[in-house]
Amino acid sequence: MAPDGFGKTSLVAEYADTVFSFEHTFWINGRSPCFLRDLDRGIIASTLTQMESASFLVVVEDVPPLDVVRATALSDAFDELLERGCEVMATCTPACDAFASLQHDRMKLTPADLLLTDAEVDTVRGAADRTERPAATVPTCERVPALRWGAEAAASFVAGALREELPAEVMLAMTTALVLCTGTFSDIEVFGPLGEEVVALLEAGYPYLGMDARRERFHTPSFPVGALAAAVTGKLDALAEHSRFADRDALVARWADALVARAECERACALVGALCTREARATWLAARSRELMESTCVLPAHELYGSLGRRSLSGDTVLELGEVVRLVVLGEETTALSRARRIAFDLGVSEGARAIAALVLARRAQGTTRDKALDELERIVRSTEGGHAAAFAPTETFWRPLALAQLALEDDPAELAQEGTTWRARGADEGALALVTAWVITDVLDHPRAAGAHAHAKVDVGERVGRYVRERVTQAGGECCDLFTAAAGLALERARERGTVTLRKPLGAAEVLALHRVEMELFAQRRAFERAARERIERRAERATTLPDAYLDGRYLPTRTRTNSVAPVLTVNLFGGLDVRIGDVPVDLNRFRRHKVKTLLALLVLNRGREYPRDKLVAALWPESELDTARKNFYSIWSMLRRTLSAGSGTCPYLVRHQNGCRLDERLLVSDVARFDAVCRMLLFGQPGSEGWAQLYAEIDDAFADDLMPSEEDNEIIVQARADCRVQLVDALVAAAERLVAADDAQEGLWFARAALKRDRTREDAYLALMRAQIAAGQRTAALETYFSCRRFLTNELGIDPSLAIVELYHSIIETEELLE
Repeated sequence: MAPDGFGKTSLVAEYADTVFSFEHTFWINGRSPCFLRDLDRGIIASTLTQMESASFLVVVEDVPPLDVVRATALSDAFDELLERGCEVMATCTPACDAFASLQHDRMKLTPADLLLTDAEVDTVRGAADRTERPAATVPTCERVPALRWGAEAAASFVAGALREELPAEVMLAMTTALVLCTGTFSDIEVFGPLGEEVVALLEAGYPYLGMDARRERFHTPSFPVGALAAAVTGKLDALAEHSRFADRDALVARWADALVARAECERACALVGALCTREARATWLAARSRELMESTCVLPAHELYGSLGRRSLSGDTVLELGEVVRLVVLGEETTALSRARRIAFDLGVSEGARAIAALVLARRAQGTTRDKALDELERIVRSTEGGHAAAFAPTETFWRPLALAQLALEDDPAELAQEGTTWRARGADEGALALVTAWVITDVLDHPRAAGAHAHAKVDVGERVGRYVRERVTQAGGECCDLFTAAAGLALERARERGTVTLRKPLGAAEVLALHRVEMELFAQRRAFERAARERIERRAERATTLPDAYLDGRYLPTRTRTNSVAPVLTVNLFGGLDVRIGDVPVDLNRFRRHKVKTLLALLVLNRGREYPRDKLVAALWPESELDTARKNFYSIWSMLRRTLSAGSGTCPYLVRHQNGCRLDERLLVSDVARFDAVCRMLLFGQPGSEGWAQLYAEIDDAFADDLMPSEEDNEIIVQARADCRVQLVDALVAAAERLVAADDAQEGLWFARAALKRDRTREDAYLALMRAQIAAGQRTAALETYFSCRRFLTNELGIDPSLAIVELYHSIIETEELLE
């Protein structure tokens, strides 16, 4: 008895092999509908005994949830088999052990018995890990066999863990623990009641949760948010109903808030992005933008903003302003300044939002835009001055000190250097004070102007600034600090290294290390942002190359992809059959009358412009010929292909042959193979928007309706490539259908699910995706027909039963009760 992933099946198989050598062994799949059918008929024991006269082993794997009647029936079947001298082994999850009280003579293995020993833990670890962390110190939650098999196994494990049918209060506690990873029982009770019975069940049956009733703490492995979200999505409404929150969005937002409080901001953003509706994502991000920025969670927050799509939430200025600041920090100033201008000069926006947008323009823009921003900033400050000279108003504690500091930098930097750090007494926000401190250092103390008029104040101001930074870093614990404090601290360190600021007591090593941790984290996020931007440019270039009509002016083509060659582009399409064009002129396919010429061109195109080793190409074309003979044939076929692809001048600029390799010049090649890869990536990972999805579907239905080189049956490489492309496209279509259904676009999801099933009716996941889309679209009858089509195919063609997932979906349809009015 243990959850999935503990090796129950492996243990049973080892016993069956060791004791019975897999002879006289009956293996029964408890998840099959046939098992419940035979159990209800009471024929399990009698059928087995009729088939085998000698003693035998019966294994019932994955016993499903049973009511009292069925549990009694199963126990009676076990008793009948035991009386015959047979052995019986049953595996199940803790929640399915309904026959425990009915079998008193059984030997029960618990999850704790199936955990890895110290020796087994060490077998899957490297020497460095074993030295750094002895096996005895590895916690229980890391000793589950499945969790030692890699990231993919961990994702499968958590999917199985949350698929188990458990009471809602148990599932809520389990999911909360998996989201938070570590904490106390009181952290779980924030989301719902955690009774002693629930704790006892989780502690005994689910050791990977690390429940410790004595210390009232838990510690789980850190599962990827994507795996958690995929596993819990279907149960989220039920969890929210049993939680202390109004709906699923409120529950997920509170989970995310708890993660932010633990400085797990990236995980919080991923959770909100995966489980919240678009409106809830926008609301949460707008409310948490400041906290995420202070925690140096810039790129994840930017990606969460990007998940909202192109339909701008223009009414939420706070949301837009947070993205402006994030873009500035990530180095994308052009877009940031454009958005800041819209906010700064919009009189319908609050003074605080306009002030921060104007600050961005004042510090980053140039020329007339900067001058207008300074004027606007001064008007905002004057309009809100009334009576607040001695103290900052509660609603102005962040932006007003920043605005005053920027205006002081323009008028009297020396005064700002002397008085800026004293604003704490007036109630200024600590984050604003840290930024003002950074500006004092960079724009006054470390500025060339400071060598003259302000040099006399540098030592005194430097000491006060140093004390302030040291205090902020120390308050953060000495090991980490927020982004605003890090900005001040790093500016101070750089000024001290250049000798423009002298400190009697420099920052300690721990403080400097904490500052550089923040710096390196921000550096890594900027590099990732730039890398993603480069990949977007490359995708646009690829699209512009393969679909030039969509980019007539070529402005999306990066400079490095353009060529000064006067040779026309060679277009080679392989899907639906060979189609070759030089420029706009089709190449007569009669020129490919030698079949090997056509095959050679297809192999070079499939290699995507990379060099193909000559001998490997020769072996692919003539696999059964001797190498010397095949080489002579190759030179003849190569010459034919050159003549076929020759331009008007008689030369062939498209084929490139070196001493031991051949390739096509990718600068002059356009192929539907490259576009096919791009379309699949877009289906899997992109955010096409409503029109983009329709365009993708139309392109797939047109350009990729047929297989790659459907008439080619002799060349194994092309045949395998055709099969791979079919699988790749169906995988992408199924993923797109699932994504659209999850985004509440059920009708679009139906398109892609039907397209997937049309291309491969042997794929059970395509049936599953179509059923989910039909259910989401309210087509319950159609979903039932899809289920029966799947079942007929699996039973008649493969002789297997449908998977548990599709059976559960079927039951969710037929067991739904409609309210009658």
